[in-house]
Amino acid sequence: MVVISGCTSLEGDYENSILSFKIPENWTVDNSNTSDALVSLKSVISGDTLIYIQSSDVEPAEIIEGYISNYPVEYPRFEVLKREPVQVNGRQGEKLVYKNSATNDYLLVGPDYVSSVVVFSKDNKTYIVSSSEVLVDAYYSHVEPAMNVVVGSLRIKGNLMGS
Repeated sequence: MVVISGCTSLEGDYENSILSFKIPENWTVDNSNTSDALVSLKSVISGDTLIYIQSSDVEPAEIIEGYISNYPVEYPRFEVLKREPVQVNGRQGEKLVYKNSATNDYLLVGPDYVSSVVVFSKDNKTYIVSSSEVLVDAYYSHVEPAMNVVVGSLRIKGNLMGS
């Protein structure tokens, strides 16, 4: 008899009429539908909804540029940490990781928050996977690994009209 031991995870698969992806360990799909996201994910650890998948008619590059040019107006400590190409669903996308401070942080002191956004397009639709801003440690230990699982497993279903 062979016994295989190891950790079991809550990781599973999510699928709806538009897309599918792997649910990261210690995350759950948020079914509250309080946002305009196609799907949002809630951290089991914090209880907060922190990852969102949305669609848009705006070009991916325009979305990334929007973050870079609009954020510093409202958030003086906005800083791009990483901007790199990424593969999503076999397509070229772009990932932006940025650092910020709290919205009401007029004194320019206090904790930094990190967030990321991944954009790509398929069938003339842009898809955006974004994370809420969380403290630096929480981002790198919890949110980024989950984003990597979602982005790495995300599949957009083909357009039935043939594209």
